[in-house]
Amino acid sequence: MVDVGLAYGAELKAEGLAAPYKVSTWDSIPANQKDPDGAWYGDYYGVLVFEVNKDTVASSPTDWPDLLKDDYAYSVALGGDPRVAAQGMLAVYAAGLSSTKGDATKVTDAGLEFFAKLNKVGNFVPHVGSANSLAQGTTSIIVRWDYNALADRDALKGSTAVDIVVPKTGIVGSEYVQAISAFAPHPNAARLWMEYLYSDEGQLTYLKAYCHPIRFNTLVKENKIPPDLMAKLPQAEPYARAKFPTVAEQDSIKAAISAQWYRVVDVAVK
Repeated sequence: MVDVGLAYGAELKAEGLAAPYKVSTWDSIPANQKDPDGAWYGDYYGVLVFEVNKDTVASSPTDWPDLLKDDYAYSVALGGDPRVAAQGMLAVYAAGLSSTKGDATKVTDAGLEFFAKLNKVGNFVPHVGSANSLAQGTTSIIVRWDYNALADRDALKGSTAVDIVVPKTGIVGSEYVQAISAFAPHPNAARLWMEYLYSDEGQLTYLKAYCHPIRFNTLVKENKIPPDLMAKLPQAEPYARAKFPTVAEQDSIKAAISAQWYRVVDVAVK
């Protein structure tokens, strides 16, 4: 079995390292999150959210433009340096997607311009946010993967009140993918394991750890998620609208941000 980032899925297929197999729930895996021949397919994903310290922020932002408000002076941080970390890079993409109302052709420039404005008005904190900095109030709002933010919420319960907000626009996700090695010594065992992972039971196991399974929208539609588990999660509806950038889009965004971040935004993230 292979569990890797999206970019490696196509490489596995191109190099003949993946053994194609389509699980029985194949049809409920979104078409843009699987190889049409079954060489690889998404297993779980995260969506970028606003992780908010409610002890220091009176009213949580609900969308990207809100972050520019005076209410959030020196409060907003990223979960990673956008020049090198996917979490930070895709946050720039998400802000740009919001600014352009979904126009992916202008998203990188728009995202960089957004963070330049955020820095200019004094709301951007140029330090990588973490659970500790959130609790201390030095980064009261962090743009972070939902599974990390939800885990922080649980870990900080009783000491820091944490709000998790999926923005209204610019909803961006990124998936990991599964594949079966072409050199697996027991390929049938691997196929059986894949059948479990993509079954309702297996998918719910991911969700219990706050990683949204690739079949999440189907599970919601078919009412197969236990109410007590749903109650721990953000509302399901925005997840159906999440944009998942392709490998080519991510490569383009990464190159542009790496080259232009410091010139446009004029601050280094440490």
